[in-house]
Amino acid sequence: MRNLVGHAAMLAMLAGQAAAQDNGPSYTVFGTTGLLEMPTAESAAPDDIASTIARSDTGGVRTTFTYQVTPRLSGSFRYGSFEQYTQADANGDRGTFETFDRSFDLQFRLTDEGRYLPAIAVGLRDFLGTGRFSSEYVVASKSFGPDFIATAGIGWGRMGQQNGFSNPLGVLGDYFDTRPAFVDREFAAENADGDGNGGQLSTNQFFRGDAAFFAGVEYQYSDTLGFKAEYSSINYPEGTFIPAIDYSSPFNFGASYRIRPNIELGAAWMYGTELSLRGTYILNPTDRQNATGLDPAPAPVRVRTADQRAAQTWDQMRQPEPAVRKGLTDLLAVEGIDLIGLEITDRTARLRYQNTRFRSEAQAMGRAARMMTQIIPPSVQTFVMEPVQNGLPLSAVSIPRAGIEQYENRIGGADALLEASAVAPAGPDAGLVLQPSTEPAFKWGIAPYFALILFNKNEPLDFDTGLALDLEYDVSRNLTFAGRVQQTVMGAQEPLDFFDNPNDYVNVRTDTAFFGREGTPTLEYLTATYYTRLTPDVYGRVTAGYLERMYGGVSTEVLWKPQATRLAVGAEVNYAMLRDQDMGFGFALFEKNADGDRVEVGDYSVTTAMLTGYYDIGRGFEASLGVGKYLAGDVGATFALDRTYENGWSVGGYFTLTDMPFDDFGEGSFDKGIRITIPYDYFIGTPSRKSVSTTVQSLSRDGGATLDVQGRLYDVVRNGQLNDLSDTWGRFWR
Repeated sequence: MRNLVGHAAMLAMLAGQAAAQDNGPSYTVFGTTGLLEMPTAESAAPDDIASTIARSDTGGVRTTFTYQVTPRLSGSFRYGSFEQYTQADANGDRGTFETFDRSFDLQFRLTDEGRYLPAIAVGLRDFLGTGRFSSEYVVASKSFGPDFIATAGIGWGRMGQQNGFSNPLGVLGDYFDTRPAFVDREFAAENADGDGNGGQLSTNQFFRGDAAFFAGVEYQYSDTLGFKAEYSSINYPEGTFIPAIDYSSPFNFGASYRIRPNIELGAAWMYGTELSLRGTYILNPTDRQNATGLDPAPAPVRVRTADQRAAQTWDQMRQPEPAVRKGLTDLLAVEGIDLIGLEITDRTARLRYQNTRFRSEAQAMGRAARMMTQIIPPSVQTFVMEPVQNGLPLSAVSIPRAGIEQYENRIGGADALLEASAVAPAGPDAGLVLQPSTEPAFKWGIAPYFALILFNKNEPLDFDTGLALDLEYDVSRNLTFAGRVQQTVMGAQEPLDFFDNPNDYVNVRTDTAFFGREGTPTLEYLTATYYTRLTPDVYGRVTAGYLERMYGGVSTEVLWKPQATRLAVGAEVNYAMLRDQDMGFGFALFEKNADGDRVEVGDYSVTTAMLTGYYDIGRGFEASLGVGKYLAGDVGATFALDRTYENGWSVGGYFTLTDMPFDDFGEGSFDKGIRITIPYDYFIGTPSRKSVSTTVQSLSRDGGATLDVQGRLYDVVRNGQLNDLSDTWGRFWR
């Protein structure tokens, strides 16, 4: 996965100022809440995001991302490297080799801790990965006073090995008595010529086979220092597909230290043989890292006198329309708002505008409405606000002027004003006096970039850095030419060790490591994009050119997004051609020849199509389901669930299943990943519409691959429509 300019902001989390908060539970070497190796029934604070790095001599390195999805449900993605035992040779001797492990965890807290009863949780560890640590467990934790917590549980799978016993669930049937073997796909292919199931759900193993008890205690000596001890039910015998841990004891001992409420360090004596070190950084999207209130103060509402409110008509002799329009244009420019069109009658003023500064369209609307009170004729009783992005009118919000005057400084005023307002589709151009844009048509900039490549087969982390030249020319508000050229300072580089496709599918994504590695300037994208509104509820987009790092072509999209429903439906059809790996202007397909060299063999083009439904579940959660044809020609569906916070943060996950067989897909079996968007203003404390996004994939493979096209319609349209406006309406007065 390669992330472009601005993605270094993701690393700024490690340098942010910590907001005051309770310490909450401690973390394990697996990056989840718990003791040392073993889990507890504790949950982190809702919305907490914890990044953990743990290391020991034979335990290797584990990097874990854990997200507290709801107050009871947490999910984790883990990437590790360690030594693994090979198959025994004819003499029974085993060697080791370094392997890279990707896995996913889930934990759900069934009950809260009571006065007498413990909290109880159920969890799955490595249920969607290589299976080296595949386990299921039920765990209970109970506090004794403010400083002491005791934990006990029962585990299956890897957690059911130390002094294991017959599965107590066997009373329900013979099904639970035996646990099927779980064989990693890559290991099976390289060592046993067998079929593995790495990357697939291990549902046929859940809560089956022997079980074992585990337990532990934690004592919080002070606000910052805590001590832990545990009896681990994980054993590490010498066997195929088992991590080569130097193991001699199930007892582990350690300490944790909170440097700050959101930074925890840990040290432990593990397995009776070695020292393990851990660092955890905790971030909560709902807690701003820098001081709030750095936005420029808005203009006060100008309240009309009683005589002015009684006026029935607009006195155009005293306030000629051109003067009103010019004055409002200048006032809005102070707020970074571009006046597009204005229509004034005796009782209504309709303003169409583009917000270029504020992430929240509700905040920009509040700023624009305040400015309108300064200059719009007193007889006007209703302001109709029509926000625009990329030339698309997003909605029409009718706000009573008297409400703006009445609720500006009242507790609950924002909610009262929203209740008194009405949201409808934006009106037609007819009636508006359209204005030329005050923004320069041509914009450019040069800035450093930092690009990360995560979770390559044999390199957990690689990076690129250099300078990027960004160019943009707005032919009109609907039509924009944009491009980016990058020059690395790293020089020519050998391709990373990505997978080669072992099947008849074209390497539509597994060749990404070969793109832009020659040290010459690279054309990241060069596109012309046109947006249009086809009907009040239907929007369109056409993008043509060099669409992304690997593909050029044409992308077309239509989106149906009514104001009054939580549902939206989009259709996208793309014609894509694989670009030359030097990332210049050419197109070419490369394959390995008989000598193992990569040679140009022609070109590759494909038509992809996707029909996607979007649904706003509420409370910031949105689900989407897309069905169609992907870049490799495979057909299937992508499901995604994202949570967007009022401050602009977004955290979500997705998975894609297609008709590409798991064997052809290779290790990982199917595409899945986690995606995060962080708004700039979260860190800088001043208004900005910019954000940085990244997608963490367990593996970058060819099945379920899509184009990375900028400016897709749903993301452009949604922020100015009813549901998103309602969610962020509290910023109207800011």
